[in-house]
Amino acid sequence: MGLSKMKRRKRIPLSLFIATVCWVAQTGHGGFVVPTARGSGMRPARVAGSRLQLAGVSVEKMEKHPRLPVWPAWFGIVYILLDLLLGKPGVGAWLEDRFGGRVCPMIFRDTSVSDPFLLVAHHRHSFNAFDPFRYLFRFLLPEGFPAHPHRGFETVTYVLRGGLVHRDSLGVKKSYGAPKDSSGSGDDAAVQWMTAGSGMLHEEMWRTGDAWESSDQELFQIWVNLPKADKYTSPRMQMLGRDGNSADVSAPKLGVLTEVHERGPVPSAEPKPGVSVRIIAGEADGVRSPIETFSDLAILHVTLQPGAVWTWPKPAGWSCLLYARKGEATLGDETTLQVHHTATLARADSEEELKLAASSEEVEILILAGAPLREPVAMGSNIIMNSDAELALANRDLSRGYFGPIWDHTDDDATWLATVTSHWGRMADALKR
Repeated sequence: MGLSKMKRRKRIPLSLFIATVCWVAQTGHGGFVVPTARGSGMRPARVAGSRLQLAGVSVEKMEKHPRLPVWPAWFGIVYILLDLLLGKPGVGAWLEDRFGGRVCPMIFRDTSVSDPFLLVAHHRHSFNAFDPFRYLFRFLLPEGFPAHPHRGFETVTYVLRGGLVHRDSLGVKKSYGAPKDSSGSGDDAAVQWMTAGSGMLHEEMWRTGDAWESSDQELFQIWVNLPKADKYTSPRMQMLGRDGNSADVSAPKLGVLTEVHERGPVPSAEPKPGVSVRIIAGEADGVRSPIETFSDLAILHVTLQPGAVWTWPKPAGWSCLLYARKGEATLGDETTLQVHHTATLARADSEEELKLAASSEEVEILILAGAPLREPVAMGSNIIMNSDAELALANRDLSRGYFGPIWDHTDDDATWLATVTSHWGRMADALKR
């Protein structure tokens, strides 16, 4: 085995073709940047439904990123066509939440406003045993994310429905996620916080069960940049989830190569009736997440019932992004936030009060906030460093096997483990450099 196997795998370009076609279809309909009143005097038309009031902060910009059809792709294509024909984007959002079939990758190329966050991807998929196209599509695109490299940042996988099976070049296999009947609410969530650090390979394949079992999947993946001083830290993994949501399938003792920490269930707070907050990282309402981070940040999932109000003190100088998972919302007095839109808040020199209030329907908001690192960012696909020279070094290290060897997602556990253990000596030497 080795890198040659990666070069032989030619199934991914079809997904890129589908993504490109659907991006073109959506850019005239949903892939756009909305200028706010603060920036241009323009504002989008107001919409009916639940509204979110945000006071005490300034909205820098509002964006809606294209949602690409996948798993099952034909569901996502139908949603796009219905939105275009009916002129009501909310129809596709409702169908997606109910049946799956799309992913929304939000890549923050302008990291000056999102720092330290680099990417957020909202996945909503379903796998049905009786889907006539599923098995053809699975031949062209594996149901998950086969082995790929990371260095220089952290990946946060926040699972609301379904789950994943993780295997990596450090010899760790983990199955984690929410219970089978989870709707994404309550206390069923699970989190994998993976520090890639000096470099590793991992795969995340959807936990779909046996051939005749259907499954719903929903998760957010968030990329968090590491400070320059910590880019080459040793890889580690932190897990959040209730008993049974996160389980060791195989976790050999690896010495200095990696650490796996079980941090307990995802902490939550209910500061008042109608308000629920999951604290994935950071602190809110007197509850602090046990996740250890390399910089000051908070990742919060806020759920508001109709009429509920919630406030959170946004620290001075912090970046802050708000993504609407459910509900249509209003930011401040002038800017409308619809479902699946992202609002970027302006940084302030002093602490500000972030106030959220829902009206007629339930609202769910994912909040990403953190102290900016203010360091150069060199983004090379799955590797995030501070310079092009460091990216070039990372690619050389990858080719030399310092991240570990490539395995196939179809390999059984014995074959996978034998493959990765053969490179542990080389990986350990790389960590000592």
